[in-house]
Amino acid sequence: MIKLFRFLAVMVLVFTLSCSVTGQTSVQNEMTAQSKKAIVEKSFQQWQEGTSSPFELLSEDMRWTISGFNKYAGTYTRKPFEEKLIKPFNERLEGPIKPTQWKVYEDGDVVIIHFDAEATLINGEQYKNSYAWFFTFEGEKVTEVVAFLDMPAFEKVLEIEVE
Repeated sequence: MIKLFRFLAVMVLVFTLSCSVTGQTSVQNEMTAQSKKAIVEKSFQQWQEGTSSPFELLSEDMRWTISGFNKYAGTYTRKPFEEKLIKPFNERLEGPIKPTQWKVYEDGDVVIIHFDAEATLINGEQYKNSYAWFFTFEGEKVTEVVAFLDMPAFEKVLEIEVE
C-alpha cells in the first residue's frame, strides 16, 4: 500500500510539474533551477540537523495550498497558515519534526521536494508522514507552495488535546 501511495504521489508530481512548466525554456531557467535546488537541499539538510527550517525560505507574501478535500485543504497566506496550522501542529509535538529522507527535483523556478518526516507527539506516539511540496521561487524566496501529504495522519495530530 505504501509503495502504491508513493507511486501515485510521484505520478501526481510528474503530471503537475509537466503541466505547470509548459512553455518554460532556455538555459537561463536551468541555471536558475539548479541554484534553487541547491538552496532547498541545503535547507533540508539544516532542518534535519535542527539548525534551520525550509520555512525560512518563504516570502512574507507567500501562499501555501494544501491539496485535497478535507477541512484543512485550501490556500493560506502566511499569517493564517502559521496561526491555523503550524502553531497548533507544533504545540502537539514533543520535539521538532525532522525530515528523514528526501529527493529534490527541479524545473525552472519550481522545486519539488518529496520527503518523509517524523516526530514524537506530546502523547508519546510517533508521527510519520510523507510529503510532496512544490516550491515556486521568485528570486531567492518561495512565493507559492502546493503541498500533498497524508491528511488523516496530520489531522490526527491536531485532534490531540493540549493542556
